[in-house]
Amino acid sequence: MNVVITHPEWGIYLGNALGLGFWSMMDSCEQPVAVTFPSEDAAIKHIRSWDNGNDPEAYGFVEAAANDEGYATVASLKEAGLEDMLGDMEDNVLRQMPVAGYA
Repeated sequence: MNVVITHPEWGIYLGNALGLGFWSMMDSCEQPVAVTFPSEDAAIKHIRSWDNGNDPEAYGFVEAAANDEGYATVASLKEAGLEDMLGDMEDNVLRQMPVAGYA
């Protein structure tokens, strides 16, 4: 079982790009999945790598199943008890599904 990073105000950590972190309850940037880490220690190491010197104790770590690419889907986040932190992730999944008859 892998681990996702959570924050009580920002939600579930979805990943980062160009030095910016994305969170489910802030700006999900239309992400339908969340990045996972192989262990809590790996997640803490990732937090400590951020430029603004975050304290890992300000974050939560929740076990969630990951798909073959290492991401937690909305379904696995719900199974992990994180339904209240999804933000607009379910809408993101629907937006990215192909419309019937159009690929």
